[in-house]
Amino acid sequence: MTYSEIGFIFLIASFLIQCFYLFYFSARVAFIKENKIVDKKGITVIICARNENENLKNNLPLILNQKYDDFEVVVVNDRSWDDSIEILNNFKAKYPNLKIVDIPDNKTDNFGKKLAITIGIKAAKNNYLLFTDADCKPLSEHWINEMSKGFEGEKQIVIGVGIYEKELGFLNKIIRFDTVQIAINSLGYAKAKLAYMGVGRNLAYHQDIYYLNDGFKSHYHIESGDDDLFVNQASNKRNTQVIFSSKGMTISKPKKELRKWIYQKRRHHTTNFKYKKKHKFLLGLQYLSALAFYFLLIFSFLSDNYIKVGLILFTLRYLLIIAINYKAFKIMMCKDLLWVFPIYEIILLFCQPIFLINRTIKL
Repeated sequence: MTYSEIGFIFLIASFLIQCFYLFYFSARVAFIKENKIVDKKGITVIICARNENENLKNNLPLILNQKYDDFEVVVVNDRSWDDSIEILNNFKAKYPNLKIVDIPDNKTDNFGKKLAITIGIKAAKNNYLLFTDADCKPLSEHWINEMSKGFEGEKQIVIGVGIYEKELGFLNKIIRFDTVQIAINSLGYAKAKLAYMGVGRNLAYHQDIYYLNDGFKSHYHIESGDDDLFVNQASNKRNTQVIFSSKGMTISKPKKELRKWIYQKRRHHTTNFKYKKKHKFLLGLQYLSALAFYFLLIFSFLSDNYIKVGLILFTLRYLLIIAINYKAFKIMMCKDLLWVFPIYEIILLFCQPIFLINRTIKL
């Protein structure tokens, strides 16, 4: 068997593996139906904020004015040294459903966000908790209502979607594309009863599941992971639901500098090694098969015998991706990025090793 024949076999294999991921995971996102809520539940929205005075001014009213009968908002002012506490106190005078928890800055403690979340959970009066960040705002006044629909039956974890604003520049396109890809992946895996992560920008769970898993105890020493690692350890085949609708999403401003975005990605990747083995295997195979597909595609283009087959496989995969992901890209307001999917995909595939480099290395 020649090298060309071996390369062709592996090209076919990588293509078939990619088709499996498209049909078994991604396609599920296209068929997510709107949940029908049975009864209204008391919801506590928890926001941890550190030096977020401007974001609190702009975004907090959109949460406090949500169209939902029974909810409170707990804002944990996490050792801020700006005027966040004054802003919060002004809001408190107007909104009785706002509860402020202030962690003073004593200049010595170096606790992470997980402590602030833990304190926020202890301050919550409701068992159903909905989390977002201070720099996020809901896309509609029915955000709480939409996310609460996930708590049906025995569901205790609700995975939502957080997107980034569309701005000028190529970096913005990459960030938005990456966010959509992660969302499609996480939602698809969750619908296949293999939930491996959630995003803290839009995530909900019941207090019972938090205490049953000892909170963040198993990964408290890791700076990140209050969202994805918690979902990874607490989720099972029966207790997790997803909410995917324009009314149930949050939106925030993306990084504007490449260096800061890479640092953010590196920070997120510090949690991957703690995922369950089955998740690490599936995610690793998904990445490697996509990378191999493009490498072997180039190989096929250099061979007169297989160039036509390579073009057919590339075109077929491209059309499948557009057809399967169109709805998701449209809902997440990134339809403009779908048509040049291969360009952004290739860039992100080759960026993965950079993200995996120890984040303490300065750029």
